[in-house]
Amino acid sequence: MTSYEDVRQRIERLPVSRQVGSRTVEWMTSAAVIGVARDVDGKVEIFLRGIEVRPLSSSVKEASEYRTVYRDDGSSFEATRLVLPALSHFDQVAAFVSAELLRNGADSDLGRAFTLTEPIIRLAMEKLTLSNEALLGLAGELLFLEVLCRQAADARVLDIITGWHGWRRSARDFVLDDTGIEVKTTTGFTSSHHVEGVHQVEREQGGDEARFFLVSIGLQRAGIDTDNAFTVPSLVERIKTRMASVGVSSLVNDQFIARVAEYGAVSWNGYDHNTQSSEPGYNIPYQTMFFRAYDMDSSDIGVLRSEDIEKHRHVVDGSVRFQVDLSSHGAVSVDNPVEGANQVAHLILNN
Repeated sequence: MTSYEDVRQRIERLPVSRQVGSRTVEWMTSAAVIGVARDVDGKVEIFLRGIEVRPLSSSVKEASEYRTVYRDDGSSFEATRLVLPALSHFDQVAAFVSAELLRNGADSDLGRAFTLTEPIIRLAMEKLTLSNEALLGLAGELLFLEVLCRQAADARVLDIITGWHGWRRSARDFVLDDTGIEVKTTTGFTSSHHVEGVHQVEREQGGDEARFFLVSIGLQRAGIDTDNAFTVPSLVERIKTRMASVGVSSLVNDQFIARVAEYGAVSWNGYDHNTQSSEPGYNIPYQTMFFRAYDMDSSDIGVLRSEDIEKHRHVVDGSVRFQVDLSSHGAVSVDNPVEGANQVAHLILNN
């Protein structure tokens, strides 16, 4: 029986494919039913060669496809393909899934083995989705942080860095003086976002918050050579450079890197800039589709508010989750939202 350790070591040694559309496939056993490869982006692919398997869970359905697979040597085969991110800890997940498929008898009955293993695959794919969402959220918040640091006077850079709270669970992603900011990032084409409670769409009542903005950022995958493309590591480096230019201490720099690593720790393993800046999974190039700030105090914005929840005394405020689409009816008013990264930064900084 092929062990987990054996599979993991073989996956770790997989070469990245030289070109799109073909790859070097490593078969786990001589039966050549379970194979693994690494695509041009470094993502791990698991191939289930033979009959098409039909997942029951939606998360596995979305992450799998039955297709013709072409190898570097020119040969091809039919297989169900599962893809995991190019993050080192997903090598272990791929190894565990592959070993479980083999333990459940994939070499002799792929359909039955897949049925027995699908609950484990589902958990892996759900973890994958959370990690991708966390990386996208980190990219959006770092982009906003970089824009603020670049547009701010030297004397304000330190306050901006320490005003970032999105790396941990907090009521606000950013707090700058009396201004609260919630940053929402999407790969969609509209300012449509999931909201975790009414506090994310309204100004704090009875506190020090005089202004509250929801900053909506739309990102899409970009080619490496695309003008204005950026990655999470490149944003971190830009922010570090800006901090160095104003004499921010090495201690604050180390704290910033540590906070980046803690971002989204509940749903993924985090990004350690000191050790993972060259990993393909973190070097996904993005480009900005839109960058806008909504003044959520406007009475023209029709979202749930605290007073709406208070009308229903048996509803727990913190339990309310909903989705907003702030761009569904165009601009709220002539000057709301403010559009453009630099324009948004000026709005936030010139209070």
